[in-house]
Amino acid sequence: MLDMTGWALVTWLKVTALLVAIVTGAWWFLGTQHGAFWLIVVGAVLAEGWTVRQLAREWGHEARFQWWWLR
Repeated sequence: MLDMTGWALVTWLKVTALLVAIVTGAWWFLGTQHGAFWLIVVGAVLAEGWTVRQLAREWGHEARFQWWWLR
């Protein structure tokens, strides 16, 4: 189960780093006064929430098949 937890954590960190890079690039090129920047920020927040939900679902699905979870 530790390998699944590690995989989920690494995947979450990769996605978060990518979203941070996208938002930072948008901030660098557009600035905070541009409306598209805020759309990108909202999209990144929604993508982060979706990613966390899917990773938690995958982790829970995997945990159902582990003996320690059934106790």
